[in-house]
Amino acid sequence: MAQYEVSDMEQMTWEEYYDGFYGWSPSTQKSYAYRLSSFGSADEVWEIAEELDFNDSAFAARFLEKAFSAGVRFTPEQVLEMVAMVDQSLLSKMAEQTAVPFNREQLEEIYMMIDDSSFRKISKRSCIDVFDDVKELRRQEAASSVARLKKKGGLLSAAAAIVAGVTIVGHINKKHDGHCDGDCANCPPHYGYRYGRWYYGKGHQCGCEFGGNKGDGSL
Repeated sequence: MAQYEVSDMEQMTWEEYYDGFYGWSPSTQKSYAYRLSSFGSADEVWEIAEELDFNDSAFAARFLEKAFSAGVRFTPEQVLEMVAMVDQSLLSKMAEQTAVPFNREQLEEIYMMIDDSSFRKISKRSCIDVFDDVKELRRQEAASSVARLKKKGGLLSAAAAIVAGVTIVGHINKKHDGHCDGDCANCPPHYGYRYGRWYYGKGHQCGCEFGGNKGDGSL
């Protein structure tokens, strides 16, 4: 359908258009939209845009863009509902100039739906950083990880001390069975042959009464 400039036809006020809208055919609704000399409230404009969207989504998007250019400023709720109706560029512009700032929940919902630069602007306008919770959660997780590592280190140290203690006690209480087990460092003193004579002690070169150090176990 050919588009006509407002100056080429009789203009129509928003009140006239809005009052007669539901009595016209879809084609007449679109035709008369080109004759609008002004737009009404955001609620009424959004209501009409939704009706136009049922029959022609592309036309509804152009209708919203024209209303926005004429100074209509929509609410964050309405902008969020436009996600599937207008392109990202127009949605970003509308989000930057809503009638009221976005709240945290709305910011979280529109994130990734608009340009990054626009998202930063509306977040700054709202004085809200939706990533505060994420940052705090990461800080808590980091602190928790450090605490777990410290606790783990403490438990490991305690476990090592217990093992060492058990080992020492085991060595102290070690009872030899009279045969060399190769553990010379912890072997109890006994007779052996060294430097050409028998002596009582450890580290025997030969003749160990326990049969160690090449000894045969005999004195």
